Amino acid sequence: MARKLVRSISMKVLFILLTCASLSVSAQKVEFGEDFNNVGVLKNPGTEWTASSWPKVLTVMYTNGKTTINGNAMNLLFKSETEGKVKTDSVKLVIGQARNWAALRHEFTTANTYTVSAYDREWKFLASGVIKVNGPAKPAVVAVVKPEPAVKKSEPVAKVEPMVEAKKEEKIVAVEAPTKKAELTKQQLLENAPEPVFVESVIKEELTEEEKETLVFESFYIAFGRAVQSGMLTGQNEKFKGVPGGVDLKALFSNNEGFGGDGVSVDIWFRPQGEKEFSQHFQELTVPIAKDVTQASFPMNLRDRGTYKVSLYTANEDAVWIGSGYVSIY
Repeated sequence: MARKLVRSISMKVLFILLTCASLSVSAQKVEFGEDFNNVGVLKNPGTEWTASSWPKVLTVMYTNGKTTINGNAMNLLFKSETEGKVKTDSVKLVIGQARNWAALRHEFTTANTYTVSAYDREWKFLASGVIKVNGPAKPAVVAVVKPEPAVKKSEPVAKVEPMVEAKKEEKIVAVEAPTKKAELTKQQLLENAPEPVFVESVIKEELTEEEKETLVFESFYIAFGRAVQSGMLTGQNEKFKGVPGGVDLKALFSNNEGFGGDGVSVDIWFRPQGEKEFSQHFQELTVPIAKDVTQASFPMNLRDRGTYKVSLYTANEDAVWIGSGYVSIY
């Protein structure tokens, strides 16, 4: 009797544990929509869209239920298949403090079915979702049926008299002078800029031996985008198209343990296209940060094509290296 009671209790405990684990996993999800607000609510959610033009910008959102996301960064992996060839693309996201959600406005450039998987900063799988993006609808082709010519009854052939060909008059066609095209705005240049023939897809961080020895900010992360809204980057990328007047960007950086309260010194070096060394000093600035703050940002305007190395140091006398990030203009 006692043995049956113990077995019954064990089965109930196991059932409860499995149920809790199932609920924990199901609470995590990847969803899609047209936009999102600053409290993590998707606008017009769905799983299939039709693009009127490329790129089609849609929001990818990861939700962790009621649990705060562990760490200050996570990864999204985009996977699609065309004619048996699998293509993958990954994006790293900076996450706001005490958040249970993260969102990204992503540019889809081709019609396909995409599997989007969410991972933590150590690439541990969290959840996935599937989205289908259709291409622009093709205009309908209307078949024109020509009527068959009527068959005339044969008639006696009249004698043909020789004819003298009249001299053709030459027509003089007036040629209009070409009209001057209106100058494109900065926004039109951004939209109509041609895609590069080759773009470095992954910019690897090359640390010096001195930087490796002074690596004390282990949870540091930095990323670049168009703007910062509600503690999150919009238009995040590692490479941007150059435009007249320069590209206005925001650098968002974070560290779980904070930065010590003395602020952060930023030192930026530039490597022109085609060169191997960061030989040109670009800019130096100081970002004031309070003691308990673990995330901050600063603006950048990048004009020249090439790669920029953005290094952060503590603003005190020791000037301890915090970390570096890379962003390119093409």
